[in-house]
Amino acid sequence: MPVVVTARDVPEIRARMAAWARDPGIDGAGNWFRFWLGPQPETATESPVFDRADDASTIIADRLAVQLPAAELFYVSDDMTELARHAATTLTDYRLHPEDLPAPVGILFYGHPPVADTATDSHNPITAVSWGPGRGGLWVHTWATTTARWADQAGRLGQALAERLPHEEALARATRGSQRPEPDPDHDSPTTYEGVDFYLAGLLPNLRRAPIPPSFSPPHGYDWRGVTPMAFTDMQGWPGYTPSNGEGMNADAKATLERTIIATWLLMGQTLVRSEHLTAPRAVRRRIERDDPHLDPTVRYIDLRRARTEPADHTDDPRTTGREYRHRWIVRGHWRNQWYPSRNDHRPIWIDPHLAGPADMPLLGGERVNVLRR
Repeated sequence: MPVVVTARDVPEIRARMAAWARDPGIDGAGNWFRFWLGPQPETATESPVFDRADDASTIIADRLAVQLPAAELFYVSDDMTELARHAATTLTDYRLHPEDLPAPVGILFYGHPPVADTATDSHNPITAVSWGPGRGGLWVHTWATTTARWADQAGRLGQALAERLPHEEALARATRGSQRPEPDPDHDSPTTYEGVDFYLAGLLPNLRRAPIPPSFSPPHGYDWRGVTPMAFTDMQGWPGYTPSNGEGMNADAKATLERTIIATWLLMGQTLVRSEHLTAPRAVRRRIERDDPHLDPTVRYIDLRRARTEPADHTDDPRTTGREYRHRWIVRGHWRNQWYPSRNDHRPIWIDPHLAGPADMPLLGGERVNVLRR
């Protein structure tokens, strides 16, 4: 079962993530990205951000070391998560603008996974998103907690290997293991010498560029799952995705998650959402202050306001609409493109489900009518 995270947990999680990002040791972000991702990830799709001369793992690690400590903290309630997920199903391709973001640099935790299909055998569904400026515009990172199975088995073995084998010895045994036949599963196990050598052989490319991180998963408990560099002016969809460990998530789940993230940002800028500032418990604040007195222990809790029967910009006055209605009806929630002269472009605005029509007219027998406005 995934660990349930509350809003008051977020400041300490961020503090641990920031410490990992700035740790220059073998269990820090720099070595972790070098080991798992490498300088030129084979699975990175074509992007204007990374070129052949770049060490992508170092660039990503350095960027996180700057952005995680500076990020504004957000926690999205369960109800708000559900609304974002639902609203994302009808959100068309949208060209993101910098002012659409709730903060220039931030990290956001969902009350529950917005897209369950983003889980794999090694990690639970994605529940956290961080972002900040990078080459080309905006970099968006996704994060997920590790599964108990991965932490108990592969993670524990990786820690044992890192602690007991010097890097050169691990590299030599991996080379030997690559030249041996696959172990017999009935007689060999990963804990036998031959089994360890064969296991290490699978990590030979990783070992050639970096020592084994003692924590196969980052010690703060959240696996980095990928980064999407997005150019604000050119973004139609999410090009340039670079996944973790060569692992790409299901294409449909990825697209759904991306739309949900954008829908969350757009909804956070509307009046139907309320924001409340919370802070970590006193003991946690003291721990954070000892580690880094510059980290802000407050988090913005994002929830929905009480639903209205009609949207603020809605009117049923025949004098202004030019129409006379004989019934009331239920309008489903939908996006409306609102024109913004200041940026010479539209921005999607979410219209809550509401009752429409004159208050003194009968309700159409529970029937729902979609009203599309532009």
